[in-house]
Amino acid sequence: MKKDSLWHNKTLVALCIEALVLAVGMGFLSPILPKFVQALGVEQTQIGTMVGLVVTVYGIARVAMDLPTGKLAQRWGRRPLLIIGPALVAISALSCGLATEYWQLVVFRLLQGLGSALFSVAAIIVIGEISNSANRGQYMSLFWGAFLVGLSFGPTLGGFVGEYLGYRAPFFCFAGLASLATLWGYFRIPETKNMRLTSITNASSNSPAKIASAKTSSPLYLNLPFILICAVTLFTLITVSGNQITLVPILGYERLDLTEGQVGLTLTLIATMQLALVFLVGRLSDKLGRKALIVPGGIVTVLGLLMFTQSTSYRLFLLSALVLGIGRGFGGVIPTAYAADIASPKNYEHTMALYRTMSDLGFVIGPILLGRLKDTSGFDSPFFLSAGLLFGAIILFAILARETVARHEHR
Repeated sequence: MKKDSLWHNKTLVALCIEALVLAVGMGFLSPILPKFVQALGVEQTQIGTMVGLVVTVYGIARVAMDLPTGKLAQRWGRRPLLIIGPALVAISALSCGLATEYWQLVVFRLLQGLGSALFSVAAIIVIGEISNSANRGQYMSLFWGAFLVGLSFGPTLGGFVGEYLGYRAPFFCFAGLASLATLWGYFRIPETKNMRLTSITNASSNSPAKIASAKTSSPLYLNLPFILICAVTLFTLITVSGNQITLVPILGYERLDLTEGQVGLTLTLIATMQLALVFLVGRLSDKLGRKALIVPGGIVTVLGLLMFTQSTSYRLFLLSALVLGIGRGFGGVIPTAYAADIASPKNYEHTMALYRTMSDLGFVIGPILLGRLKDTSGFDSPFFLSAGLLFGAIILFAILARETVARHEHR
């Protein structure tokens, strides 16, 4: 038993390090993307739509690849995808940095999305199968925490690198970091496919998660908890990709006349607040339940989004980021643990891949929809719309979703 536990921990640590390195590189791009798009010749009046499109095509590629990745993970194993994915990201990041026209950036971002899907779907499959309902929240929070460490440092570093070395330099940095992640995955990530059946069935036979898992053998489109958690994640990802990644930097530049470094610091603050809470939240979700944290986290996220509409100074801008980060810290990682809880061992890869597909639709819908809305109706409308959609999904989840963790299991 001790040997298995050590093996699981080594796998988790190796995966977390790979995620951290990729996240640092990914964070480099957020504060400089609007400026780089503008440098490629896009008109100021179209900046919201065109930056949104760059983020959207990344999401389209992820959505297109998520379900095939689940099948590939079942056929090839997890390890090859955790190596090939970062390699594609490295190639695409280098190509983005060399782009001389806007359409080239769009094409290379598609490739980046494909690589990201391979890595992210394989990663959550691994995390789910080396954990059980008693520790899954902690395992997911450790993985997400590593990702957030990268996102905490990435935007600030990327903002200053872009400000002083040019808007192409962050892409080259990202390419280098993704290459390191590829090498790390090759030498350090083991195969976990054969551990699936014993790992997933470690939960108590009378736990809500076990009961929910058994019910998920029915078609997923008829499974209400799965539909509800997908809705929560979909609208959360719309706010991440559409508001946080696409519009918050533009808001800082156009409304407050901020520098690249100030915008990067704001995005770092959001990730830092998530990082400060994520480990505690993971542990609490294993003890108190997933639903008990998903609902308040979503409501605080909605509050943070609405506060951005009132950000008339840099101080209020930072305060909005602070509140948004707190909301994401409570509600960001736990939905994935909830989905893993209700996934049946018989179709585990397919369930997690479909969950990831539904969440990645947010990357397709959010940037282009909210970016276009900003260009036609101003900054406030997209924040009100996304906040309303997320609030509605959270309320339905609060009323209709079942809990997947029994409190008495942890006494």
